[in-house]
Amino acid sequence: MRGSATPTAVLYWCRDYLATVSPRYDVPKAAPEPLRQVQLFVNSIDLHNRVEWLPDWLADHRLDGEDKRATELREALRSLVLANNGVPLDRAAVEIVNKAAARVSLQLDVDGRLNLAADGDALDEIMVTVLGAMLDGTWERLKACSNCNWSFYDYSPNRSATWCSMQLCGNRKKTRAYRRRRKLSAP
Repeated sequence: MRGSATPTAVLYWCRDYLATVSPRYDVPKAAPEPLRQVQLFVNSIDLHNRVEWLPDWLADHRLDGEDKRATELREALRSLVLANNGVPLDRAAVEIVNKAAARVSLQLDVDGRLNLAADGDALDEIMVTVLGAMLDGTWERLKACSNCNWSFYDYSPNRSATWCSMQLCGNRKKTRAYRRRRKLSAP
């Protein structure tokens, strides 16, 4: 950050070694593990600032050459988490997720309990987590901000969170609405 950074600025922004700015809206709204890994995957692109981290994610998970499959799955999952925030669901996204889910199997563990399993790569593990969260009810809490599309976890008791951050998108939306109302009421 330029100059002296306030604690809030440090919380929401960090610099990486290439001097590009990475938003950290999700720090106070990080999903619990293992759903956090899905959140990080969906947030492997900052659409607002046009910064792409998917190649780094793929390299970290030894998935070189899987750019197309990963991008397709990431955007399909983004569509699903946007739907958790009231945006209409894209049917093509459902097809993509179903195709990825076909690589996941059901298996019994040593205690005879049914579990989701994948013998594939990190993208298959993402799908195991997604499907597990859908089954245990935590999936509905993983949302994407309808303003910037950043994924966040809704910790509100009534599951009514709308924005990735009140300090960023919430403030922007409320300020725009206030200015619009004020302009309409001006003589």
